[in-house]
Amino acid sequence: MLRVRKRPALNDPNLSRAKMTPQMLDYDRFASRASAQYLPYIMSFNPAGFQSDAINTDSLGFRFSHDCDGGRISVGTLNTLGSSQMPVNLLVGGSPALGYGSTSDATSVVSRLAKRDPDGTPWLNLAGHCFNSAQELLLFILHSHRISKIKRIVIMGGFNTLVMARLPEFVRGNLPPFYFCGEYYEKFDEIAEENGGVLPKTSLPKWPAEVTSVPPVQETLERAVQEMLCRLKIWRMISSALGAELTFVLQPLATWVREPCAEEKTLFDELDAISKLGTWEKLYGDISGKHVAEHYADSLSKACVEMRIPFGNLVDDLQKRLSTDWLFVDRAHFTDHGNDVVASAIHNYIQSS
Repeated sequence: MLRVRKRPALNDPNLSRAKMTPQMLDYDRFASRASAQYLPYIMSFNPAGFQSDAINTDSLGFRFSHDCDGGRISVGTLNTLGSSQMPVNLLVGGSPALGYGSTSDATSVVSRLAKRDPDGTPWLNLAGHCFNSAQELLLFILHSHRISKIKRIVIMGGFNTLVMARLPEFVRGNLPPFYFCGEYYEKFDEIAEENGGVLPKTSLPKWPAEVTSVPPVQETLERAVQEMLCRLKIWRMISSALGAELTFVLQPLATWVREPCAEEKTLFDELDAISKLGTWEKLYGDISGKHVAEHYADSLSKACVEMRIPFGNLVDDLQKRLSTDWLFVDRAHFTDHGNDVVASAIHNYIQSS
């Protein structure tokens, strides 16, 4: 009888991942569905009051950043620090903006931006794990009353919205889908059935397994660009009303940048081998090519020019780095060095605009 080899756990100490990027064990706990907050309107959000060596959040779930003097600051602590009236900058986005993968709060992109800020203006982390562009906007709207003076808003994203644009039509509907939305719809179906409702003939797939093929890449790109533009238009109106400067930067994906360096290849191959969901190529291969990044960036750049929103393509900036630079802990998130490179690039975009 053929015995199936048991897949090692993510925290197996023998894995290269545990040896090379031990901070990821903290992020595994952080990203656990058992730890997530389920909140009105924005669905799931970062766990509140999370504590670890690598990542820490306040009572609302916002990650702490460090100001230029090394002091901790977050959206939820502005009032307690007596700094609710001081101007701040915001970094908005999904898990790369959150700093997923950094060895500490001090080495996240947000904290590195604060170190570079010429005026010493603090940067707040306004990012959520697995967030799309609509959730990023809603998060700000729901907590904007906590922030009195905003000097600058930088949105770093694009990939999660691209992933969501690949979902089948009966999942997407007329409003932007979100991560784990299949489970949300399933629970509502259960409630409807319990109350005498009639379920649709086509049952929804459990995320992320899809029972239908993904749309053609061109169609996916068009949907994602349209979705991003809808949110950016609102961000532009908000920033204009607040007198804040707005910048959008496209987050880089490792496969969009270059072939992996030695450390990255070790980690990527191992993650493919132990993933319960399948290899990266199986899950996201259709949108992982450089030609997809070029088309996506070109479309977003043109739209941002029309809306007079400064645009930055972080893919280009990382492509200029040495092929031996270890930038990614996985295909979407950065090492501390990668955070430094990204923060430097964003700083340059801000200064040039």
